[in-house]
Amino acid sequence: MKFKKNEKTAEIVGVSFGDGSLTKRKDNKLRFQMRGNIEEREYYDKHIKPLFDNSLGTMHIANYSGKKPYYGISSDSQEICKRLNLLGIPIGPKKELSIPQWIKQEQGYLRNFLRGIVDTDGSVFCGRDYNYPRKRHGKLRMSIGSTSSILISDIGKSLKDFGVHHLILKPYVQKNPAWNKLYKIQIDGPNVDDYVIQIGFKNIKHISKYKVWKKFGFCPPYTNLNQRNKILSGKLDPDSFYQDALVCGGGRAWSNAQIHQHGALG
Repeated sequence: MKFKKNEKTAEIVGVSFGDGSLTKRKDNKLRFQMRGNIEEREYYDKHIKPLFDNSLGTMHIANYSGKKPYYGISSDSQEICKRLNLLGIPIGPKKELSIPQWIKQEQGYLRNFLRGIVDTDGSVFCGRDYNYPRKRHGKLRMSIGSTSSILISDIGKSLKDFGVHHLILKPYVQKNPAWNKLYKIQIDGPNVDDYVIQIGFKNIKHISKYKVWKKFGFCPPYTNLNQRNKILSGKLDPDSFYQDALVCGGGRAWSNAQIHQHGALG
């Protein structure tokens, strides 16, 4: 298989910066692993695995169903691991990262890199809007965080190049003193529409939240992918997640009983 630097491999760098790791084992051989929430299985099966298989070589499915279940891909192929390193993915801990220069030089590459890292390491959510008549979660937001200030700066500059307005928040000091400060970018409201138009999502987890918000003007929190798909297909009323609030005049947050009832995962 020929190895090329192109839009697909640029996206591979993005998703690997997000949820991937390239490590050296005790026998000095390399191993690549990438894993996400079990809810992202469809994203891995339909997009991530084919992306890697067709660009670098066949990846293996990594599926763990223990106390902290995850789903992903892995490879012990030294050829694949070396190719990933040549693309700009570091061996060992991902500390101060930066977008590789070969990606910065081509807009199509940069777009795919941004989509990859946001799809894997970003979040899409709705905050409660107290100006909304029924006090629903209608304030759409996106965010992505990293302990690498250089990477966040690179992402911010790249979003600006695509005309996506954003905020770089003050560094967040994490609870564990052994952890580095967290640098974060936030995209609010209509600017999320700009992101979708200019860059877009491939991760169905993000897509489903965005579609629910577009259709209803809000997206209930703590919903899982199956619930959001039912909301979009008309099989589940998004207002049903606010039953306590409706009874009490719209001012209450969810009760624990409601969250349990709906099987909410976040």
